[in-house]
Amino acid sequence: MTEAERLVRRWMESGDHSLLAEDVRWRVSPGYPVPHRDWHGRAAVANGFFPTLRRRFPHWRIAVESFSPLADGRLLASGAYDARDAGGRSGQVPFLHVWTVRDGTIAGVEAVADFAAFAIAAPDGEQG
Repeated sequence: MTEAERLVRRWMESGDHSLLAEDVRWRVSPGYPVPHRDWHGRAAVANGFFPTLRRRFPHWRIAVESFSPLADGRLLASGAYDARDAGGRSGQVPFLHVWTVRDGTIAGVEAVADFAAFAIAAPDGEQG
């Protein structure tokens, strides 16, 4: 396991925003239930991105299936978010993340997720 993977796993388990660089760049694909695609800075991520996401999805857990180091030093993560929305509906949201680690902190993430998969989930959480 690489140092980058250890750091990203630690962040995923704890949600500790101090593990993010002050100038972190948080980019998400269209379809994320947030008003912007690009968030810059720890404060914007901690006080903007996550509270907005949590209003729509009070329960949110990251389930990584695999990590793969990339040739340029970044880290690819694939898996699914285990999500429950404010209406109580549960489902899975498949994702790919590309993480950038710099000087022992998370300097960036580019996240692509299939929120349409959640939108078509059956009431019991099974995918349609």
